[in-house]
Amino acid sequence: MRGISDRGVVKTGRSKLGRWVALGVAAVIAVAAAAYACVERRYTANVQRGAFEGAVTVYPYNFTRYDVAYSATPGLRMIVDANAAAGTEAQTFGYKPESPDAPLNVLWRYASGPDVTPEGVYPFQVTLPQPRRPSGQVVLELRFYPDGKVAARYATTPLGLASGNVDPELPGNDWVSNR
Repeated sequence: MRGISDRGVVKTGRSKLGRWVALGVAAVIAVAAAAYACVERRYTANVQRGAFEGAVTVYPYNFTRYDVAYSATPGLRMIVDANAAAGTEAQTFGYKPESPDAPLNVLWRYASGPDVTPEGVYPFQVTLPQPRRPSGQVVLELRFYPDGKVAARYATTPLGLASGNVDPELPGNDWVSNR
């Protein structure tokens, strides 16, 4: 199909065909991008749900004079400030037991003070029996004491008080500890 333009130049039907081809290519790219995004979203949602399913929030209490860096789940690390025993800090999804009976492994180090160790070096490594877990929603209370003592328990409500620090004594008999 040929025509003559306003300038007297012979036109071919290629410009119209080119537009349709470009429009088709753009449509195919848009559909492919949308399909990829949908698949990626589903995959990511499944991976994230699986990674956090069964995880509990950790409320750390530090009864030492120095900052403490700790890990109760491989790959996750948190720092709790020196003398921070108010229970106002929490690590959401901070601990996920491998199984209901699996021991609780806690690695920790001083992150400040004269005994500070480099990132990744944990001189304190404790394996505790899995604390007794009450039914329903729970949190893990994790206490750090001088000289490497660690205590843990599950609770439905953390002891932390916004107005001040909790008592370093372990109330009740549901705590597990290395000392």
